[in-house]
Amino acid sequence: MENKKSMSEIGEDLRQAESSYKKTIEPYRSALWSYCYRLTGSPWDAEDLVQETLLKSLSILSKVFQEMNIKAYLFRIATNIWIDQHRRGKAEIVDVYPMEMVHDPSGSIQFQTLENMEFLLKHLTPKQFAALLLTDVFLFKADEAADIIGTTRGAVYASLERGRSALKSIPKGPAQSREHAVNLEPSNVVIERLLEGFRNKDAKVIASLLHEHVRTEIIHAGIEYGKEETKKNSLRDWEESAQRQGETVALYKNLWGRPVIAEMERREEDLYLTNIHSFEVEEGAVMNWRFYCFSWELMNLAAKELKAGLNAKCFQNQY
Repeated sequence: MENKKSMSEIGEDLRQAESSYKKTIEPYRSALWSYCYRLTGSPWDAEDLVQETLLKSLSILSKVFQEMNIKAYLFRIATNIWIDQHRRGKAEIVDVYPMEMVHDPSGSIQFQTLENMEFLLKHLTPKQFAALLLTDVFLFKADEAADIIGTTRGAVYASLERGRSALKSIPKGPAQSREHAVNLEPSNVVIERLLEGFRNKDAKVIASLLHEHVRTEIIHAGIEYGKEETKKNSLRDWEESAQRQGETVALYKNLWGRPVIAEMERREEDLYLTNIHSFEVEEGAVMNWRFYCFSWELMNLAAKELKAGLNAKCFQNQY
């Protein structure tokens, strides 16, 4: 009789496969995140698109029998997901890509494209927009961009011509600066108590605010279902880590349009970002909790917005 594996055994096999896969694609992950950010215009949406891309790219890998260009493979899947979201009306650029993240602003076409993302998205189709990004910003050749998007080289050239013509029609004016990290007053007692728990490094206080069926997601690392599972895993790990650090400063912020708790460590006069926490509260209890400490690119960008150092470098590339 054939021995069948339990769900936990299958889960362990999949975790090992996922870990191996993430190590393989690691050299391309930052470029993928930047591409997803430029597509979506939002760090939160970029993070979601990266996660969905990694999940889908791994899940269909067993059905691909040819050798793949890893970067093009990841960009193709991210592009297709984003275009599908547009077709369903679920995608919209909501931000302006920070110019300090442009690697080489000396190229005028690249700089103009990044500076006018919102305008271009309104005047180009999703495929045209992606073609312009891939060629003018990420410097793919037309043939490569066509393969990623699933179109022809001629269509890519036509997209470039239309996009560059659109850039010429943009009215000149001073660049607008935006504040992306704004202080918030706690919106309810639960948030007030959470801030107290973080500042006092008190896992019991935080646990008391969790719903019995809370869903806790450590982005890029794992998901836990239920209060008890969260208490014995991620909350315990958080407490051990917090106790090793100095004074904890927890601030309630509107970060890129989303209310979050920014957890930082104070060292003398300076602050260092340790984690970002997002909560969904229902009927006086936390129903969803998301950790972003393993989201290296998002954490790095958030530290700049918060004018803090980055205290989570130890979380980079951990699988």
